[in-house]
Amino acid sequence: MPINLITPTMSHPPVKTDRTWHEALQWLRRINKVTLTVTLVVIAAVLAFAAYGILRLSHALPSHGDITLEQTPIDIEAVRPRGELYVATAVIEEYVSEYSTEFHFGLIPEPHSCVQILRQKVSYVIDLEEVRYIADTPDTVIVQMPPLRYVASTQDSPFLSDDEDFWMDHMPSTNDMKREVEEKIRQRFDTPANRRKAERNAEASISLLLKRLGYEARFAPHIDTDENDSNP
Repeated sequence: MPINLITPTMSHPPVKTDRTWHEALQWLRRINKVTLTVTLVVIAAVLAFAAYGILRLSHALPSHGDITLEQTPIDIEAVRPRGELYVATAVIEEYVSEYSTEFHFGLIPEPHSCVQILRQKVSYVIDLEEVRYIADTPDTVIVQMPPLRYVASTQDSPFLSDDEDFWMDHMPSTNDMKREVEEKIRQRFDTPANRRKAERNAEASISLLLKRLGYEARFAPHIDTDENDSNP
């Protein structure tokens, strides 16, 4: 019988073709493009957020170069002085006399006299609560001053007489004499010249205060200097 010879065959692993490698490279390139795109988008978002934060912060921080007129009076009101400002003061002593005659037995006269002395500290006062500040420019303020107020405080008020019993009967109270002396003191101190000087003193004090706060004061109306004014 004829013998059929079978030639044995050997199995080999599949060999990757060039097409398979080409497809793998394209897939890797697509992955790299997506990653790069995502990375760029993230960087752009971070930069945009940082720029937005810096912009908001710059608006929130106060600017040293810009001063709005609306804030000027508010700043002044926050630090404005309170109470009263004494702009002129003097101590003045005055007196008035009173005379009367006592008749003994209706015929014999006896003269009597008494003196009421008054020592007062007198002043011109500005009520700082009534001073008005009006913004003019970023560094200038218009100041409107209230009228001066005259005040007096009695330091001493001795009463002298030649006969205490007589004056106790004929003048139980010395209040009228005291009021007369107070009026004499006021007339000596409260003069137009002294008022002008006191008003200038008030302007100088307010100007110095505002200068320390960084403002220049402009007064309306302004008190002009009169070199002929006499001292209190």
